[in-house]
Amino acid sequence: MSSNERQTKSRQKRPARGRQTGGRWLYSVAAWPEQRAFVGTIDLGSQDYKFSYAPSSAEAINKRLQLSGRLTVTNARGRARVLNSVRATLANSQGGVGTGPLRRQMIASDAPIGDQTTSQQKQQAAGETEKQPAEKPSEKAQARGSLPVTENTGPTSFPGVLYFHFEPLDARALGVTADLSKVQLNVRLAPLDDTARTLHGLYSYVVDALYGERTDDKLAAAAIKELNRVLAG
Repeated sequence: MSSNERQTKSRQKRPARGRQTGGRWLYSVAAWPEQRAFVGTIDLGSQDYKFSYAPSSAEAINKRLQLSGRLTVTNARGRARVLNSVRATLANSQGGVGTGPLRRQMIASDAPIGDQTTSQQKQQAAGETEKQPAEKPSEKAQARGSLPVTENTGPTSFPGVLYFHFEPLDARALGVTADLSKVQLNVRLAPLDDTARTLHGLYSYVVDALYGERTDDKLAAAAIKELNRVLAG
């Protein structure tokens, strides 16, 4: 084997390094809702950072929810660095279990509002449905393999986790020693304050309208309009 061949093979065996920092990559971060923001921690082993992503506006781009807002990263010494107008696109969601959000009335909209009942009311409705004579599933429903409607599927479902894709982030500007060019934000929807609970309901409407089996442009527009009103404070 020639010297050039050995060098080529050696380069092929080397792991890819972060383009921005010459170091590690950061692929995903977990966050929780707090008021209007999503907060969490970036754990890089020897270095930890706190972060907050505070959306200030929302819109539907190619039938996908896109947020824009301020991303703040704080290092262990308490120094905060900020990027404004950071975009995050909702790629997918995971259904929640247990008590769902209370869906609020959307103001100034002629779009269908959908189910606005509480989880307890949903359970009561489901119980009444069970008492009715069983109907044979249609051939069409069997063909598409639909899931049975329970407390947390079909019209009574709600998102428990939202998966956003950040646009490529400037790691140096944020003071983070990792490549942030492809980061996924995993938001676990377990709100503890009234504002976050309200937003949970609105995000649920948007997921139904844009990501459900049947998209609903009018419902999406009404939900995003109300979402923007709440995000604006």
